[in-house]
Amino acid sequence: MKLMPLTSFDDLLREQLEEDPQVARLYEQECRSLDAAVAVSQARRQAHLTQDQLAERSGLSHNTIIRIERGRTSPSMKTLDRIARSMGKKVHLSIS
Repeated sequence: MKLMPLTSFDDLLREQLEEDPQVARLYEQECRSLDAAVAVSQARRQAHLTQDQLAERSGLSHNTIIRIERGRTSPSMKTLDRIARSMGKKVHLSIS
């Protein structure tokens, strides 16, 4: 029996992203959702707010805050701005 060479996850991911445009598109979309999730969660914690408090201040539902922080939804810039303003912060966008 001939063993196949081991492939790292990064190599496998890179191969899939290069070979399949749909995989690349979905991967980028997921990365954006997770970036927003981390940013909102960190900002909320730095502001010493609970999810309930952030929801109340921003006028969004508690479930919406949970979905954003878990990366289950990709919030619009309008929603991110609303969340940021409710904590006295601003949204900064960078294109790279």
